[in-house]
Parts: sequence; structure tokens; C-alpha cells
Amino acid sequence: MQYDKKKYERQIKESRLFELDRETQYTAFKREAYKMVEYLYCYLLAVNKQKYEEYGCEITKIATLCINNFRRDKGDFLHYFNAAWKLEYQHIMGNQTHIERFHGLKVTEEEKRAVSKYIRLATNIDAGISDETLYLKLAAAMEIPVEKVRKLAQMAIVQISSDTYVNEAGEIRIIWDQLAGNISAEASIYEKETIKEILFAINQVFQGLQQRQKPIISDMITIKLCDQLSETQSSQYSFVSKEIMDAWTTTGVLPTQREIAKKYGRDEASISRSVKDFLNKLRKEVRLDGIK
Repeated sequence: MQYDKKKYERQIKESRLFELDRETQYTAFKREAYKMVEYLYCYLLAVNKQKYEEYGCEITKIATLCINNFRRDKGDFLHYFNAAWKLEYQHIMGNQTHIERFHGLKVTEEEKRAVSKYIRLATNIDAGISDETLYLKLAAAMEIPVEKVRKLAQMAIVQISSDTYVNEAGEIRIIWDQLAGNISAEASIYEKETIKEILFAINQVFQGLQQRQKPIISDMITIKLCDQLSETQSSQYSFVSKEIMDAWTTTGVLPTQREIAKKYGRDEASISRSVKDFLNKLRKEVRLDGIK
């Protein structure tokens, strides 16, 4: 079967779906929504059938999520869907890469975190140490095979795309997971797709804060993002706390929220509210629905 891209683009753009009230016109809305899911699926097959045909379930899931979350102030719906699907596809490919690369490797959470932390600390303390020397020392200290350490090291540093990373648990995440703590890939629909743009947005919102708010937000956001910030990035953005980054690079230890609260004479609940308010402002800046 041949799929006509222009045909489905036209059907998507001309759909009356978002003219309907999903409460008072529920039946009509559901009917048009089903059609839209089909249009979006066929549209992607028209773009690249060989590449996307096997991901029907994932396409349906993202299409449904987009329909449920779209508002007219987000701009063009097809652009919105394409941004969401691009992110989802990156996660699919990232997971496949991760499975292929580390297939059969049985590790504990403690081993993953330990290797990631020790490699980071060792390279900060002695940048000249060779990987092999470091792996041998870690293997001896942890009493595990050196080959396992090598795999764990790869797991800690593999990068899947510009806005994703593999965290200390070996899981593929996007940078927003670091900020909000619990965002699914499906909820993270946004149009600014690179870490550089996201960091720029954080900096813009940070600069708009009252002066008394900045030190707390600087410390808390840096704590959440420090292991994703390069030395160059640390000096480029005003929201980055030099004190927190110095502690991280020299000791690998970060202050707790309780310690931050004590530092500024606040309680933990107050710190949480400040961070939540900041993230809400950031969400508006990047039109992100997933941050809570």
C-alpha cells in the first residue's frame, strides 16, 4: 500500500477535532480522535514506512497523548506531534542500543552507582589516569571481574542523543527527569530539543527571579543537574552554583535539601515550594506539560 504524505498532512490540518468540545460533544470528539490517530500513523508511514511500521503501538500511544494534551496556544498540531514522536523514537532507539550493548550483563544497583561515582571522582582527582589502570583498581576494590567494570563504565557514559543521557542506574532519561524527578517520556512533549536550549531557558527564568530567591534556586537546580553539566557549561550560565559544583567535582558529595534549608534559615517545605514555583515558571517558558 502506498501512503501519500501530502494527503495525510492535509487531513490532519483540516480535521475538526480541536474545534469540538470534548465534554459536550464527547461522541463526535472520540470519533474524530480515532480518525486523527489513523491519520498520524499513516502520515509517519508515508514519511518512512520501513523505519516506523513496526512501532504501531508506540505511535498510537503518542498520538493519543498528543490529542489529549494539545491546546491551540501550542501552535501547529502536526509540529507538536512530530516533536513528541521524535523524542519517543529517540527513547526507543536508545533502549535498543542499551539492550544490545549490555545484553546479558547482570549487575546490582550498588555496582552501577559505585562505578559511575568512582570513575567520576578518579578522573577529577587524576585526569591522567588511564582507563585500564582505573578499571583494574576498581575491579580489585569491588571484588568483581574487570570486564564487568568495563561494561559498567560504558553504561555510565553512553550518550544516546543531545537531550538524553544514561543515568547512574543505567537508565535512559531526558534532562527533565533530573529537574522534576518523575517525568515519563510520554509526558515530556516539548519543542526545544537540545540541552543547550533547555539550559538557556533555565538561565532566562533564573535571571527573572528576585535577588533573594536566586541563591536557593541556584543551589537546588545545580544539585539536580550537576552531573550533566560540563566545566564549560558551568561557567556559561548564571544559575549554576560554583560552591555546589566545586563540592561535586572534588568530593562527589552533594548537600541534602535539609542542609540547604538550614544554610538559608528556611524549612524543607519552603525550599520545596521555591523549587516547584521555579519549575512552573520554567514549564511556561518551554511549554512543557510534564513537570509537576
